[in-house]
Amino acid sequence: MSSKVFALIDCNAFYVSCERVFNPKLNNRPVVALSNNDGCIISRSKEAKALGIKMGVPLFKVKDIVKKEKVIVFSSNYTLYADMSRRVMNIIANFSSNTEVYSIDEAFIEISDLSVDYENYAHQLRSTILQHTGIPVSIGLAPTKTLSKVANHKAKKDESLNGVCSFIGKDNLNDILEATEVGDIWGIGRRLSKKLINQGVYNARLLKDSSDSWVRKMMSVNGLKTITELRGTSCIPLEESSMTRKSCCTTRSFGKFLTTLEDVEQAVTTFARRTTERIRSESLAASCVSVFVRTNPFDKKSPYYSNGASKTLPYPTHDTTLIVKTALSLTKRIFKKNYKYKKAGVLLSGFCDESEIQETLFDKNYNHNTDLMSALDSINKKYGRDTVQLASECQSGQWRQKRKSLTQNYTTQIDKLPLV
Repeated sequence: MSSKVFALIDCNAFYVSCERVFNPKLNNRPVVALSNNDGCIISRSKEAKALGIKMGVPLFKVKDIVKKEKVIVFSSNYTLYADMSRRVMNIIANFSSNTEVYSIDEAFIEISDLSVDYENYAHQLRSTILQHTGIPVSIGLAPTKTLSKVANHKAKKDESLNGVCSFIGKDNLNDILEATEVGDIWGIGRRLSKKLINQGVYNARLLKDSSDSWVRKMMSVNGLKTITELRGTSCIPLEESSMTRKSCCTTRSFGKFLTTLEDVEQAVTTFARRTTERIRSESLAASCVSVFVRTNPFDKKSPYYSNGASKTLPYPTHDTTLIVKTALSLTKRIFKKNYKYKKAGVLLSGFCDESEIQETLFDKNYNHNTDLMSALDSINKKYGRDTVQLASECQSGQWRQKRKSLTQNYTTQIDKLPLV
């Protein structure tokens, strides 16, 4: 076994847990949160799971269960969830300087250099997160990142463990690995899982005991890393340095079909503005703008159309007005009449640090809106997203998503806090 010690901290039913923090009446009741446009279920309380509601199922397919069992349904409130995630991750960072934020509700830490009782340390971290944020987490401890995922899975399933499962000091994990389905192993997706099961490898122990040559043939080099980690030797380090992102995208399905250029432009304007705000918050500037539109591929009664276009800017920028102008010119290029559009998106790429922006001598107005952009960001941060918009956004709003059960942004707007 490796001498390293990794912990995976995973928030339990994160979106549902965020809603429960500000509405304790939801505790011990079946609750679900929906994806964009109120489409599919992407977070479930254990009470909802017990009713047989599956992850990713479209809401309309379980509407009878929802009605009969009085399941409480929420539209996803990403502003709230992102802020709650930031609070959880800040606490984790205070416990370990070796941290990798893996997703909005997961983080790895390495604590090999700490002279502590690792299991007690994990319980302290868990109770601190719960006390300071109200979010329950499960923690898996193991000598590798892959095994810490397995340990975390067991911590969630076995209530007697009180949210923490440790593989540290355990030389034989065969029984646990045998009970772990191959599809539950970190890094093995649905397609590869099916492929392995067809070859008779249906659990983690069988995969661990497979020959290196067979695994390389079936799963390439990444597969070798997986079985090495399942055998207890660490070979996947923490990704501590936050690499500059390669792209940033905002894409949404529309609340209803759009047929006019004006409505599609309104949506694209909002997507471009929001994406630009995000890269500004990371002190980045973009040199390429891409836009795509598409109709509904599942609507067999209407013709399908999908197209996209990109444009490289003369200089990197994070000026909303310039990026929106470019995005709208691309939208005009790819828009076609007589189609019912269901989705669009704006992607920015070719990033550099904002300090590296080179102003052009030939366009004195280029990149000179820094103060204006800062003012817009400050207002929207203080009073809520979309408080200040561009004129081209403030039209009919027909494109906006269905969010019938959206809660308030409790952590970012003080006037939205519930009165008790």
